[in-house]
Amino acid sequence: MRRRFFFRLLASLFTLPFIKSCAKVPVTNRTQLNLIPDKWVRWVSDKYYYDYLDDNLLIQDMDMYNRVFDIGLKIQGAIKKYFEIKNLDFTKYNLDYEINVVDDKRNLNAFAMANAKVVFFRRIVEFCDNDDQIAAIMGHEMGHVIAKHIHERISHRLTWDILTLGIAEIFAELGFFLPWSRKQESEADYLGVVFMTLAGYNPNEAAKFWDNLHEYREKVKKYKSNPDLIVKIKKNLPEFTSTHPFPENRSKKIKEWAKEVKDEFKDYI
Repeated sequence: MRRRFFFRLLASLFTLPFIKSCAKVPVTNRTQLNLIPDKWVRWVSDKYYYDYLDDNLLIQDMDMYNRVFDIGLKIQGAIKKYFEIKNLDFTKYNLDYEINVVDDKRNLNAFAMANAKVVFFRRIVEFCDNDDQIAAIMGHEMGHVIAKHIHERISHRLTWDILTLGIAEIFAELGFFLPWSRKQESEADYLGVVFMTLAGYNPNEAAKFWDNLHEYREKVKKYKSNPDLIVKIKKNLPEFTSTHPFPENRSKKIKEWAKEVKDEFKDYI
């Protein structure tokens, strides 16, 4: 009884500030919890980002760099364009974007920090069939920044740890944080479709990218065997244990969104 009363007391103490800290995600208008000041998150992000650049080799191929950089500029312009079309205040979202490409030929990856610093891996640039697919990834990563997904994840983790005193971590990961991460990934996919469309790119190529990635994963499964049982188990875990939706599911949703977005913004593209 005392334990139950204590948890209820904690919940009541924190409910009001949480409500006051709710915000709206641009484009989707989803309500999110954001307890973390921008200055703090960006300070931490700056430290991680520049440490990361110090530890990794940037590409020397200026043609590749300029290609990715120019696409990034167009997506930034499309973000501003969206706010103008919707007559929204762009002040808080006029961020200091920085784009780099790491000379890594092994990892199919890209990421963005909360401070609007975006990093592409060489491998993922080479994997893309065309500029539209690079724009899809760029729009997705910038979507994470605009939606303040890092702020939100830290806020949810902080809330959970306070209300549960840090217990039941595995259940939090499987039952709460991983699903939220997948929701954020899908939301970033949608924002990416909007931004790349307004930038003049073909959003159907975003779906094609995920189709290509799905085919690639299937080939890897077919030709690469690993005797390690744990590795095999991890490779065959269902989607609810993953932080990202499966590529084939993403492709299906993006195809639906592409049509909707083209229809909504047909007068601006």
